[in-house]
Amino acid sequence: MFTKKISGENKASKEIRIPPISVLEKKPWFMDLSGLSNDELIRIYSTLTNDYEFAKNAWYVPLGDDKRCPIMIAKGHRTPDTLEGMAEFQDVARTLEEQYRRFIDAWDFGEITKTDVKEAVLALFQLRTIEISEYSGL
Repeated sequence: MFTKKISGENKASKEIRIPPISVLEKKPWFMDLSGLSNDELIRIYSTLTNDYEFAKNAWYVPLGDDKRCPIMIAKGHRTPDTLEGMAEFQDVARTLEEQYRRFIDAWDFGEITKTDVKEAVLALFQLRTIEISEYSGL
């Protein structure tokens, strides 16, 4: 098991355990997540570290609040602000729901948490030799 590097005063208290890829690969939702590009994973990770509340079961009615699941954010889709945008959003949502069904079902039914997703993204970064360093107290 590996840990993410965090620089700062409370380094020991903020270390995150990264599960081994061999453990994550047994989870169907992880295979969907691993199909995302590095840029898409970075979008999810950045959103997670900013305490964004991802939506659940909000694929087709996003007007009003920012209601996107991690996959919609990864793919760079914004919350629509017009009825035309809403129709396009719904079409994109249907397509993504088909492509990423295992992840979306696990997310919507509470089988995975933000922590699970964050750890999985970090494991993929590690596998792909991408290092994330967070500096606190700057």
